[in-house]
Amino acid sequence: MTRLPTRTLAAYAGPGLPVAALGLPLVIYLPPYYAGTLGLDLAAVGFVFFLVRMLDMPLDPLLGHFMDGTRSRWGRFRPWLVAGGLTLLVATVAVFFATPGITVWYLFGWLMLLFAGHSMLNVLHMAWGATLSGDYHERSRVYGWWIGGHLVGLIAVLVLPAVLGQVMGADAPRPVHLMGAFILAIIPLTVIGAIVGAREGAAQAEHPRITWADVRRLFSNRTLAMLLLADVLVNLAPGVTGALFEFVFVRLLDFTHAGAAVMLLIYFGSGLLALPLWLHLAARLGKQRAAAAACVIGAALHIAAFLVFDPAQAWLSYLAIGLAGTPYAAPGFLLRAMLADVGDEERLAGGADRIGLLNAVLTTAMKLGYALPVGILFPILALVGFSAEAAAESAPGALLWVEGFWIVLPPVILVPAALVLVRLPLSAVRHAEVQAALARAGKN
Repeated sequence: MTRLPTRTLAAYAGPGLPVAALGLPLVIYLPPYYAGTLGLDLAAVGFVFFLVRMLDMPLDPLLGHFMDGTRSRWGRFRPWLVAGGLTLLVATVAVFFATPGITVWYLFGWLMLLFAGHSMLNVLHMAWGATLSGDYHERSRVYGWWIGGHLVGLIAVLVLPAVLGQVMGADAPRPVHLMGAFILAIIPLTVIGAIVGAREGAAQAEHPRITWADVRRLFSNRTLAMLLLADVLVNLAPGVTGALFEFVFVRLLDFTHAGAAVMLLIYFGSGLLALPLWLHLAARLGKQRAAAAACVIGAALHIAAFLVFDPAQAWLSYLAIGLAGTPYAAPGFLLRAMLADVGDEERLAGGADRIGLLNAVLTTAMKLGYALPVGILFPILALVGFSAEAAAESAPGALLWVEGFWIVLPPVILVPAALVLVRLPLSAVRHAEVQAALARAGKN
């Protein structure tokens, strides 16, 4: 096995910072900001965010297919990296710096463009990683760096408002504005860093046009179907907690906004620190068993942590959410490493490199996992009388719905995900057989 240099992996991981830094506000901060501060209807905001995600989903497979067929003097992924970065720059300004008086149509239009740019970066970034190494275990390392870049982006976008809030007090800009400014600053830095410092894996000289037979074979692949189901489930759980996070910690548990931000920071920080542990377990147990273990442990720690959350017991709350965050990153990066192995099986079966399309399909599954909670839970909460602006103004019993969704849904989702993962027919032995067959066929 040839280990990739750390500098190559660091440059490759760079674009994950703005992708993740954008994803966090989209799930946690922007919906309540538009429904509360900017005064749009709560149910309408939930519907718009859900609708945009649903409309954006068909774009991912198209982007993946076009990326698979891209051949240029600058490489296969770099042109898409530049296009996605520029699109995000424009849309971030409009979405994060909107002013009171905007309409639901304003939110819908600019969110569509924001999601388009986000999709370009996200799909190409995952597909690019699969081409950096063909080794079973090295791919875990590649995607460990991939998720590490995302976690650094999440942590940074949380730290900035917290630090400036402490330094500037009431004069500090709104957290949403600070997050937008941070995203605008790091997009060009990380895009240029990846272009200069990260190599691209070799692509096939010819890219056969995809046929309906190829599509049918792709979606009849049982392993891919199981991976997609697992990915929807493992993203539904954080989709639920992300959508409800501010409501639970600020409205229900009475944490301050700064205290809630610290809790998120600790959660993602513990996920970053635990990455070497999950890489070790993946090497010992296999990717699918390590990911399944993370789901089960995450479900148990989610329930246990909620039982001790208390703003009056800050250190106990910090410890609880730190433990709950340790399995957070494992399923996501291990599923993507497994998908790279499925891409090798697809090349063996069909002869074409479809890694962009495969990653786009997995991205679509991930988006579905994050779209459903906002699109379903927000209208339900509005129906039972929950107030997004002030918990005291909520109807009697509305807060119990928030609490019930938070406690029950993630474990109910994660345990079935673990059952799917342990049944995946992927292993180091199976991958070695596929690689040997590819070598014999001259496709490596």
